[in-house]
Amino acid sequence: MSTQEARTVRVTAKEVDKRRRLTRLLLMLLIIAILLLSFVFAGATFLSRAGRFTITLDPEAYNKHSISISATEDFENPTVMLRGTAIDNMWNITKDWLLNKPDNKEYYAKGYPTYEEFADLDKVEGDHNGKDYIAYTFWIRNAGTEKTGYYGTLDIDSVAKGADEAMRVMVFRNGEPTVYGKYPKTPNIPYATFAIDEFFASRTMVTDFARAQMEPGEKDRYTVIIWLEGWDPECVNDIMGGAVKLSLNFKVLREGEDVQN
Repeated sequence: MSTQEARTVRVTAKEVDKRRRLTRLLLMLLIIAILLLSFVFAGATFLSRAGRFTITLDPEAYNKHSISISATEDFENPTVMLRGTAIDNMWNITKDWLLNKPDNKEYYAKGYPTYEEFADLDKVEGDHNGKDYIAYTFWIRNAGTEKTGYYGTLDIDSVAKGADEAMRVMVFRNGEPTVYGKYPKTPNIPYATFAIDEFFASRTMVTDFARAQMEPGEKDRYTVIIWLEGWDPECVNDIMGGAVKLSLNFKVLREGEDVQN
């Protein structure tokens, strides 16, 4: 082999080795990029877990006063605890999107409940979550022989990453809806109180309810709907991946106990 041929072979070998190393580097960069995109996609949700909404009744109310709760109006299975279904990866929506109408080109979740008006959300029994909201309808009844009363609190059990800042909670009580939201950090900016009828009662409670005189056989219907309001100024990237959990808790209203509702 001539000197020129030997030099050409060495140069070619170096180029091949350089190309191999460059290929390996590009492959590694591609894998890293794919992994990063996967993490971004996994985190591209406002609530990583909306939590399981629960309704509980003090056993004393059930055992001594014949008050019970039920997911069905016929009270075929009266109980002291009801559990909704948790939602993973809840995205922000706006109040009108709860109806999930097919003609809504901006947002329509195929395969989920569709409603003509908000009142229809209050006409479904039990657990009826949408794609990006929690919804539960139930009844509370006095099955005893004497008048009695009850007191309930809709509690914020846990919050992560400030997810409650943009949360809205619509409560139907015997057909009458009220939307609750947290008092805004900056109340004077646009949409700070969008879709809010009343502010949360406190940092750990959405609202409370009381019924002083419930006749034997009477029952009340409640529907609770929870979503993240996309128009709220606090619905920002900082709360992405957060979590929130709520529960509704009832007890017997004692004689002489202060009643606000």
